Amino acid sequence: MSPHRSVLILAALGCAAVFAACGSSGTNPAVSGAVGGTVPVAPTSTPPSVAVTPTPPPGTVIPTPVPTATVSTQQVITMALPQSVMGSTTSAFGIIGGYTQSGFSQTLAFAPGSQVMMRNGQAGIQHTLNVVSTTSFPALPALPFTASGGSTFDQNFTSGVINGGALIGPFTLTAGTYFVGCAFHYISNTMRTVMTVAVGATPGPQATPPGGTATPPPGGIGY
Repeated sequence: MSPHRSVLILAALGCAAVFAACGSSGTNPAVSGAVGGTVPVAPTSTPPSVAVTPTPPPGTVIPTPVPTATVSTQQVITMALPQSVMGSTTSAFGIIGGYTQSGFSQTLAFAPGSQVMMRNGQAGIQHTLNVVSTTSFPALPALPFTASGGSTFDQNFTSGVINGGALIGPFTLTAGTYFVGCAFHYISNTMRTVMTVAVGATPGPQATPPGGTATPPPGGIGY
């Protein structure tokens, strides 16, 4: 073989080796998963922002929240001897006295389902509020001093002994007409009244206080 032919064969073999090397350097699409050897880049995610509560400087006084006062809307029946400032008056049911939802003796009236408190407005003297009938004032020789009826006011209700200045309740009123009296003073002092529990019912006119007595203070304590 001539020297010139040997050089040409070696040159051809070198070119083939170069082309083979170039072919093997390409990215295999089956491995990369991308056409043309391009590897997809995952999008960059932005982490969610986190709210940071600022810390007050040292020595900062943080005020304590003041609770909102709850105002009671419950009505109050106040009781005292008719011979006190409370007074007596003549009603359609006869003479009544000793109970009020205003300032002086009167017949009482509330809507069904109302809640009321009961207060003894006379210091040093015990009273009760007993249902004695649903039709009239009977001539009973005695009334019970023990409480019955729980928190529901109906024909079987008795308050039990209420000491001077004490406030009891609340009691939920059942519709009806109730003749009530004090177990201590029902007969001796005619301490009694009528309570009407009905839609649209209104309390009766107030008694004129006995001559020479002062107007009862707000809240009824001190008759």
